[in-house]
Amino acid sequence: MKVEAKDAEKVEKAKEEYLASLRVWPDQWSSHFNLGNYHLDRGELKEAVACYERATRIEPRADRVLVNASIAQARMGEFVKAEKSLQEVLGFSPENAAAHFNMGLLMAERNDPHKAEEHLKAALKYDPKMDQAAYNLCILLSRNRVQEAVQFCREATALRPDDPRYAYTLAFYLHQSGETAEAVKVLNTIGEMHPDFRDAQVLLQEISATSPKR
Repeated sequence: MKVEAKDAEKVEKAKEEYLASLRVWPDQWSSHFNLGNYHLDRGELKEAVACYERATRIEPRADRVLVNASIAQARMGEFVKAEKSLQEVLGFSPENAAAHFNMGLLMAERNDPHKAEEHLKAALKYDPKMDQAAYNLCILLSRNRVQEAVQFCREATALRPDDPRYAYTLAFYLHQSGETAEAVKVLNTIGEMHPDFRDAQVLLQEISATSPKR
């Protein structure tokens, strides 16, 4: 959609006002943190990391800053730095679910499934409502422990019933584990609630095509 010149000027002015408000209190770590988040959302990773570093110089134990810094560092491919940031958080906040979750993703990215599982399970332990942790455990364990993967998919879907991706993934692994009848029920439910979610329709057609005819 084309943005009119006058609207573009308003957007730019609002952005400048927002950034100016963040720079009003340079001695507060939260100002640098919020500015870092602004850059992170825009994909300006180096700028985000620089802001987070300024924030941690003011408040070294600001866990949210270190977690977000690790996200930016990981996106830049600086996995060692990302791990160090998360280790710092877990050093003074060992029950930090967000740190465990991001460490789990990082370990999976670095092809260490055992540590990935450990940290994702810790994230779910310390935040039982973290659907992303349950979902990523499902994906991680599906390689060779499909029954356990199904259980975590059930949990993710129960925590986030409005997300068709979770239900679709549950149906996929139900089918893989031989529970095809339940998989079909899940896919039909997705079709009723999210008729535009094509992946569910395709999988349902594939199951129908390969199922023995009566």
